[in-house]
Amino acid sequence: MRIGLLKCDHVLDQFESIAGDYQKMVSSMLQSVPGELVVFDAYAGELPTRPDTCDAYIISGSSASVYEDQQWIRDLEAFVRSVAGAAVPMFGICFGLQVMATALGGVVKRSDRGWGVGVHAMTVTETRPWMQPGESTISLIMLHQDQVVSLPDDARVVGSSDHCPNFLIEFGPGLVGVQGHPEFPPAYAAALYADRRDRLGELTDTAIDSLATPTSEKVVTRWMREVFQSPVR
Repeated sequence: MRIGLLKCDHVLDQFESIAGDYQKMVSSMLQSVPGELVVFDAYAGELPTRPDTCDAYIISGSSASVYEDQQWIRDLEAFVRSVAGAAVPMFGICFGLQVMATALGGVVKRSDRGWGVGVHAMTVTETRPWMQPGESTISLIMLHQDQVVSLPDDARVVGSSDHCPNFLIEFGPGLVGVQGHPEFPPAYAAALYADRRDRLGELTDTAIDSLATPTSEKVVTRWMREVFQSPVR
């Protein structure tokens, strides 16, 4: 299986020594998923020429907001629509979830709930066939201000938290996104929180302390594998 990573940001130089770049973090996350990871720098305008260039796609997180007037984001939205039309599986992480939502007709806005940082727990609200193993609750590292506030037609929320009601969304067969970061090691998240202390304020220390909480990245990676390997049509 060829898995295309649509990379939507770059790890800052001072943080690469912690866990490497996004490619390395995603590669580590996908250790249990058989296949070849092919990287496309979507942030620099690099996208596959065809939706079937790869067998499945992952859209990474980003410090950008999907509603910014950026051509690379509009091009990425167009590619998401082509992938959905070609029935190729896709999994979005944080910004990746949000760009899938806007590409398919949903709305993303800055949340009035403020920053989502630290480890947050999400409740599964609807069990889907790709949720193997089945879990009623998962916990993931978070770092976001924006949220999906209106779903595209035919999308369904399958996981929700108090801070982020649209935490886990199935946009259609083989099209899934999660607001959390299963690829973030705790040390990397801690470094990001500390670097953004001026923006996070009093949330910073609480978020860093929460990183000692066990997280469910292995479960989410299994779900991702099931999404990629399940029939789309």
